Amino acid sequence: MSESAGKALDILFYLAKVGEGVSLARLSKETGMNKATALRYLTVLESKGVVERCLAGWTLGLSLFELGSKVPVRQLVAEKVRPIIERLARETGESSNLAYLAGDTAIYLDRAEANRSLRMRSMPGDRLPLYCTGVGKAILSQLTEERIRAILGPGPLPKITDSTLTDPEDIIHEAMRARELGYGVDREEFEIGLTCYAMPLRLLGSDFVGAISISGPTARMKNPEIRERFLAILRQAVQDATDMLSPYHYFENLPENRGD
Repeated sequence: MSESAGKALDILFYLAKVGEGVSLARLSKETGMNKATALRYLTVLESKGVVERCLAGWTLGLSLFELGSKVPVRQLVAEKVRPIIERLARETGESSNLAYLAGDTAIYLDRAEANRSLRMRSMPGDRLPLYCTGVGKAILSQLTEERIRAILGPGPLPKITDSTLTDPEDIIHEAMRARELGYGVDREEFEIGLTCYAMPLRLLGSDFVGAISISGPTARMKNPEIRERFLAILRQAVQDATDMLSPYHYFENLPENRGD
């Protein structure tokens, strides 16, 4: 990337992070660019409509919304997260999955299998119920209670296995518990013999609501030592995915003062 393109992106990421009108003096101080350099780049970006002047200073422009509407978010997420879920499968020896909220269901975007992992009946592209899957509970944990109730309806919900919860109140409790713990659990509620741990995947600035999970035989997954180790590995994977997908992460890792 050229130095000029890099500086222009620095400004865009900075304005996105701040989220409000910013004076030239503040932008110059917090990005490490001198005022003349910053103003030169702002003027070029303004001519393309990607930044605008307002009473409070400089903000992102409407052209970015037009560009953003054309970005295939789900495809980009799947491509960027693929190496992370492959690593997750290698480190745990179990299946790892990436899913997102679509209407009132979860859709598997991608999956990585380990050599010993239990083969699941669901495949990427399949729609899964939110109320009885690990990724579903992790997704529900990110929603308001009002929205969860709208998705679940009055109940009772279809019983898939003997362990499936069908009362919406029980499922809301599970979602709130997942929010408190930071992960959701499918205890053989969708597939007999299979336990799944899933954690929310958030993409700031987007309506993407997702989750990453690991699934394996219940006997292995319920072992307390294995469970805690897997949760730690899963937590790191989700953090790495979040960092990978966050435009703000790029800005936060720039040197504090790069000069001109």
